[in-house]
Amino acid sequence: MGSPRLRKQFEKLYGHYHLSSEGVQIDDIADLLCCTRRNTRMVLKKMSEEKWIDWIPAVGRGKSSVLEFLSTPDTVYLSLARRNIEEGKLDVALDILDGNQDALLDLIHKVLGVSHEKGKQVVKLPYYRQLNLLKPSLAIRRSEQHLMQQIFNGLTQWNKNGEVEADIAHHWEMLSPTHWRFYLRPSIYFHDGKPLTFEDIKETFNHLKNNYVFSHIEEIVSPNLNIIDFVLNKDDYYFDSKLAQFNAKLVPTTSHDNQEQQRLPIGSGPYKVAENTDKKLILVANEQYFGYRPLIDSVEVWTLPEIAPIQLKLGLEVYEGNEQSLDSYGETVDVDRGCSYLLFNRKNGIAKDQNWLSYLLNTITPLFLLNELQNSSMNGIGLFNAYGLLPGFQHCLNRNIAPFELPERGSVVHLGFENEHPLYPLLGKIIKQRLDKDGIILKIHQFDTLDLLDLDKAATIDIWLRGMSLGTQCPEALLSWLFAFDEIERAMPENDFKTVSDMIEKWQSTSQCHFPVNDICRFLVDCGQINPLFHGWMGISEDTNNSIQNASCNGLGWFDFEKVWIKPTL
Repeated sequence: MGSPRLRKQFEKLYGHYHLSSEGVQIDDIADLLCCTRRNTRMVLKKMSEEKWIDWIPAVGRGKSSVLEFLSTPDTVYLSLARRNIEEGKLDVALDILDGNQDALLDLIHKVLGVSHEKGKQVVKLPYYRQLNLLKPSLAIRRSEQHLMQQIFNGLTQWNKNGEVEADIAHHWEMLSPTHWRFYLRPSIYFHDGKPLTFEDIKETFNHLKNNYVFSHIEEIVSPNLNIIDFVLNKDDYYFDSKLAQFNAKLVPTTSHDNQEQQRLPIGSGPYKVAENTDKKLILVANEQYFGYRPLIDSVEVWTLPEIAPIQLKLGLEVYEGNEQSLDSYGETVDVDRGCSYLLFNRKNGIAKDQNWLSYLLNTITPLFLLNELQNSSMNGIGLFNAYGLLPGFQHCLNRNIAPFELPERGSVVHLGFENEHPLYPLLGKIIKQRLDKDGIILKIHQFDTLDLLDLDKAATIDIWLRGMSLGTQCPEALLSWLFAFDEIERAMPENDFKTVSDMIEKWQSTSQCHFPVNDICRFLVDCGQINPLFHGWMGISEDTNNSIQNASCNGLGWFDFEKVWIKPTL
């Protein structure tokens, strides 16, 4: 849209002629713009092509021409800034707007939200980081786990009430505690048009066998068309529930060793990935979906790192400033089914020493951190103190923490957390300042998501700042957090980890037994392995909701794309 020089010339032209543009002499315009007559004609032609002006030249030298303005400098600059926003060039857009961030935010809100483009219903949402690890086995973070439900299917799934229900499998039965049979829907296709086969299902679970939750799978066979049998080497009365976990989503055999499919995955779910760049993720409705075709044709998630931590209103967990309030989220605010927490490396970090562990548990408390957050630029109003890993648990209230002696001054503690998080760097800074008072040196390490899975890199960290969200009311979802990525096992003494494993073994081998979620969470807190920090409120902002219907907040802080629709304005 016009060069910077052309825009400056238009600004000068508008300032001189916008009140009276009749009887204009081209020589006068040439003098104003410091151009030759020939160049002036070229400039006016370019402005006409941009539809900034309507130029009607007179025939004959010295005759007056007509100059009509179709736009103003402000609208030209706003249009240009909007175009750069759509291309993800926020720094360029901000420069065009002379650094006016309020104007930039206002434009972003106009660009995002609900729109109709070429007869399609499109929802555009901001996010503060890229979403480029869209593979079930790598979905460590909450937003990726949400997207697993949009892109992939499992044999079973959890509904909103935490109950196991059908997905790819329309029916199943436990022939014995070690033999489960699943009956599959016919004619299921992946996004690339290839049919889902027995080999796809078999290979999906073969790659999960190193995960404790699925390590008891002995054999996977297909006794007949659209029938899958799982033969286990241990009794498991709740195997169907385990298959609903996000990392048990079915993927093609070709995707396991294909790194390209981390960014551009192929699933069978209601949405498929059409584009995934550094600037945006675009999901489009899967026309071959075996269930109800989504009503929203396309969902675009824009990467806006400088803006989205402040403006993202999908959830209430963290935000800056005072302009938002709980009232702006309607009446659908709920508590996240999880928490932020500190994970201590009691296996080979300083926390294996009981004195160090007691010191850290007494020093880095959620109440201290919340108080410091309230005094910082990031308001913690969406957070509240966690007394246990899940809302309602009170395990921290009666926890006995052993007395301690102040550690030796000059000692070094290593704190690790994942990159691109709006809250963790600030918490790291607060913890560092607190330990400085005791002469303790805190070294902070930020990790890419894949580095979190690197055992050698993880072994150097003493404290992990992490978060978990079950995303469902089903207590068995705790298994995903405990075992999907081994982050608890690699930081926990073997005997303690065996205690947790034994609780699960006892549960799965006993019929009509409730999952021991309370006992597991209490043990993790009592032994000092986990120090819960905050729970967060979640809800859908009225601004985000707008004309989107059925946009209730799910357990992962988003709304389910395939369930919403846009109510037209009549």
